[in-house]
Amino acid sequence: QIDENTEEAKDSIIRLSKMMRHLLYDSESDKIPLQKELDFIKNYVDLMKLRYSEKVLINLEVPEVISEKTIPPLLFTSFVENAFRHGVSYRRESTIDIRFFLAPDRLLFRISNSIPETPSGEESPGGIGIENARRRLDLIFGTEYQLDIRETSETFDVHLSIPLC
Repeated sequence: QIDENTEEAKDSIIRLSKMMRHLLYDSESDKIPLQKELDFIKNYVDLMKLRYSEKVLINLEVPEVISEKTIPPLLFTSFVENAFRHGVSYRRESTIDIRFFLAPDRLLFRISNSIPETPSGEESPGGIGIENARRRLDLIFGTEYQLDIRETSETFDVHLSIPLC
């Protein structure tokens, strides 16, 4: 695909380099601007859109106006990566819906993904990403955050509300 669309390949490499810079440098900080974190998520989603076919419907909504608030880096990465890892089927249409909302002094994050059918007898390998994310949220925010995770036979939904600094 790089040979077919060199401009898209260049843009992808730039996105990837921005993501790497964020992972290497910004992740060492206690707090980063909210805009930087949302840019990281946008770049990640843009790269995933290139990877998957049109059978995967990917929606990302972020506020148009971002306040100067700060948040701890990489809070949403486990949830977003989990949606792409476990929510995509190559056999049928899949959806991943990611939304960020600003409320007074809070950031609301919602992510929902379809759950593909797995052949009988085959189980999806369990991960520790969400449990580690929950532990990190406990350490950073104590009781000042709300995390609600719901799973049905068809969807996996995460709702997270964190205070903004």
